[in-house]
Amino acid sequence: MTHSRSLPPRMCLPRASQPWTCRLVARTAALVLAALGLLLLAGCNQQGKPTSTTAAPKEAALTPATDPRVSAHLDTFGRTEALITSWDGLRADGRMQDARRVESQIRTEVDRQFPTFEQAAGGSMGLHAQYLSVSALGFSANPKATSILAQRLLEKDAKLQGNALISLGLRADPRTPVDALLNRTSPAMPLDVKRYAPLALAKVLEAQRAAGMPPNAGVAQNALARLGALAVDHDPIVRLHVIQALRAINSPAGYRYLAVLVGDPQMRVRWAAAGALDALGDPRGFPGVIRLLHDVAPDSKHIIRDILVSYGGRLQGRSLTAAEIDSLGTGPRAWTQWYTEWRRSRGIAPGQAIQPNGAISPGPARGTPRRPTPARGSLQPAPRPYTPSGATRGGG
Repeated sequence: MTHSRSLPPRMCLPRASQPWTCRLVARTAALVLAALGLLLLAGCNQQGKPTSTTAAPKEAALTPATDPRVSAHLDTFGRTEALITSWDGLRADGRMQDARRVESQIRTEVDRQFPTFEQAAGGSMGLHAQYLSVSALGFSANPKATSILAQRLLEKDAKLQGNALISLGLRADPRTPVDALLNRTSPAMPLDVKRYAPLALAKVLEAQRAAGMPPNAGVAQNALARLGALAVDHDPIVRLHVIQALRAINSPAGYRYLAVLVGDPQMRVRWAAAGALDALGDPRGFPGVIRLLHDVAPDSKHIIRDILVSYGGRLQGRSLTAAEIDSLGTGPRAWTQWYTEWRRSRGIAPGQAIQPNGAISPGPARGTPRRPTPARGSLQPAPRPYTPSGATRGGG
């Protein structure tokens, strides 16, 4: 799948493959544009120069072949773009070992000409080179790339911000400024930004935790509030990435959002929420995962069963035996009975609420959180997550 970091696509088909109607429309449009150009030129000649209210023309996306500012770096940019395209395709095909090999080649290419990519990422070589360089810097081993990409989050171009967020997630650098990511985790942001800000936040928080730098209470609380506002976003990819960020925060307070997302209209989102509930180990979420056994296709029930096996092991403090797993199978009734027995072993009466740590609540059980309004449209293939693996960051 092509991510937002991809360069602007060529919208026109080759001439030979265009239908005659398309060619007719193109010719008509060209004539209209030519006439408008003559009228504008005549107006400018009459008035001498544009008035102060005339907007400056917006720079078109420049290609390396026509932009003199990048002609000296044409070979470097061309090789890098081809390698990134190959890497993306290999990951889409599940050929992770080959993808890691290409990733190493990209890193070598970028770091060999790092000043060139740094300059192009700032926009001095045109839009095409800027998009490419922001994507390429995600592979760099140079620590400076993180601050360069963080600066790109200040750009007005939402697609460029999206590219920078994807690259920051790919780098998974624990030194990434978390505040810059949180400021873009908002429903008010354009789609390219709010899709990838939670994903980048998840990868950076995971890297910080692995480096012994877990988020403090203030950062976690701010992140949870922002992610909660996106948990019911109409775009399913946004919701999918929100789950990854909630899992990275790993706070009991995230349960309230995961309990809603496990009933999401999109099955892929439900699976991700079920896995996050298992990682959180909150006993309150177990019934919601059991309910998924009613909803998934028969050939997918084993996925939910595996989550329940892991989840159940967390709750009872030991792994389920092979005999227990065989007896439980993929039937919701058997798993419901198992959960009822688990509650009884903890002295929890029917209808009595439990706390995140399994303690008994004095009050009655609260109702299940409401499910979000069904999202418009169908779930698109989600961008493949970027996972650090030492010096190379392939996998995921």
